[in-house]
Amino acid sequence: MKMLTLNFGGRRFDIELENGFASYVKEEWERCNIVSDRDNPHTHILKAYLNSLKQNYENEKKIEALLLEISTSLSS
Repeated sequence: MKMLTLNFGGRRFDIELENGFASYVKEEWERCNIVSDRDNPHTHILKAYLNSLKQNYENEKKIEALLLEISTSLSS
């Protein structure tokens, strides 16, 4: 387990995550200019959240397309 720290709205949040996922989250935070050593602007937090939603949406569309492809190939 790995501890990540997020400062937001004048509060500090310590978050414990599985190592691999923590590395992924840290990389995503860096892409959104989120830092752990000082307070982060609301816009950076919102950008990270929206990026995650977009990635989730795209993954769901890919899964749906694969399921349709599998279903079609099984029906043939």
